[in-house]
Amino acid sequence: MRNKKIVIVLSGEIASGKSSICEGLQNSFDFKVLGTKGALQEIAKKQNNGKLPEERGFLQAFGEKLDKETNGKWVLDYFQTEINNNNRILIDSARIISQVSFFREAYGDSVYHIYLDASEASRREWFINRKKKEDNFSSVEEAKQKFEQYSQDATEKQVKSLKPKCDLVVHTEDSLNPMDHVVRIASFLRILPRIHNKNVDVVIGGQFGSEGKGQIAGYLAKEYDCLIRVGGPNAGHKVYSEPKPDVFHIIPSGSNKNRDAIIVIGPGAVISEEQILKEISEFSIDTERMVIDENATIITENERAVEDLFDKIGSTKQGVGAATANNLFINRLSANDDFKAKNCNSLKHYIGSAHETYEKMNLDNKKLLLEGTQGTFLSLHHGFYPHVTSRETSVGGCISEAGIGINKVRKIVMVVRRYPIRVQSPANGSSGDFHSNEISLEEVSRRSNYPLEEMKIIEKTTTTKKKRRIAEFNWGLFRRACELNTPTDIAFTFSDYIDYENQKARRYDQLTQKTTKFIEELERCAEVPVSLIATRFDYRAIIDKRNWI
Repeated sequence: MRNKKIVIVLSGEIASGKSSICEGLQNSFDFKVLGTKGALQEIAKKQNNGKLPEERGFLQAFGEKLDKETNGKWVLDYFQTEINNNNRILIDSARIISQVSFFREAYGDSVYHIYLDASEASRREWFINRKKKEDNFSSVEEAKQKFEQYSQDATEKQVKSLKPKCDLVVHTEDSLNPMDHVVRIASFLRILPRIHNKNVDVVIGGQFGSEGKGQIAGYLAKEYDCLIRVGGPNAGHKVYSEPKPDVFHIIPSGSNKNRDAIIVIGPGAVISEEQILKEISEFSIDTERMVIDENATIITENERAVEDLFDKIGSTKQGVGAATANNLFINRLSANDDFKAKNCNSLKHYIGSAHETYEKMNLDNKKLLLEGTQGTFLSLHHGFYPHVTSRETSVGGCISEAGIGINKVRKIVMVVRRYPIRVQSPANGSSGDFHSNEISLEEVSRRSNYPLEEMKIIEKTTTTKKKRRIAEFNWGLFRRACELNTPTDIAFTFSDYIDYENQKARRYDQLTQKTTKFIEELERCAEVPVSLIATRFDYRAIIDKRNWI
């Protein structure tokens, strides 16, 4: 549809809303607006030695003169070159039916005549309020007189005769938001982005978090036009880089791997103002590249303090849970939206609409990657309460937080590691059960020949630097995670915890037999392929078995 030629010829009486409709179609659907007023001015200047009265009445009379001389064909003649060189054209506007007829003769089925209709009372009010320079009035009373004067022009009076002959009538007083009418027109023209366009892939954690989602998202990022992150700063994703790893708490993990991709922080995200500003600075994210949805939640200092006071479950104490609770209860009931991103002055240059960004991406068939945070069994609803986080961490929750429809999802990549981990328990509580036998790093080191001291460095949490607890792989939970997330692919990380020798592998056939056997069992249990295998934390550390089209 992008390459199909569309010529909209707009009609409507004075002050019927043409300018707003033109602006919306231009900004949202890339129409090139060609104004007959500007054309009249240029032609008049040439015939009057470069001089042009600003009075609208002069242009009305001059336009009538050209209509009589050419039977209205002057509009087509003037814009012919522009129309031939562009696929989406909007003529603002035709005032006699012969002008429309000449366009139909030249461009046939590519021409759509749209008439904007509104009552005289509404048009009068809009004329008074629009205050265009060429209307040239200084008081409401004078504005009313001008409106009556212009409305009595002979050509203007017959504009309404075009209404029965048009392709679409839009009643502009039905809604005061011009974009409502723009969407209707775009729907009529069949140029709206396809709702069921499957252009979103999702990376999700299948265990208790820290599965290595950052490494997988960073690897995949280069294939996408838009990178999306949800969740909050209680999740830290790490991507290999030199001289030190890139750590992302709020912005997408692939932001440094694909510097051409648009970055979106979804409306369901919970943001630390301090942390996101730090990441924006560290990774040189400019305002043209990132959109923080205006509805995202900003964490306050008090909310961080509350979590520190009450923690008995090994919380990261970043204030995410308290901010979420306030979002649902206190702030909502008191009708307070001060904590929303749209009111954060330090982020104002990044604030926008995730929905509008996705729509633009959809129009151009762009690919989007949504990066979930934490893990399936930290889910508020599906985890083991109370040792859970404050949000829904399954794929359904993540796409909801991002503001993406379920039928837009193409691939769901669920990330699991050989031995699941949980954060160290606090002194006065527990971070939760694994529902499988907890084991020591020493035992994992013995089984895999992975140097113990290296493992101790690795197994600290990214956000709080706490030690991690580790346990046996739980096949029942893995199957349940598959049922909750319905993955199309499994990404298997920490394969070097099966055999340290796997760090040398660059192809699937170089993995140890014990590793490939485990992968085959994963595939049987999940009923989908293990498509990505991480062999170590380094460059060229992913064995890619995908057969995606």
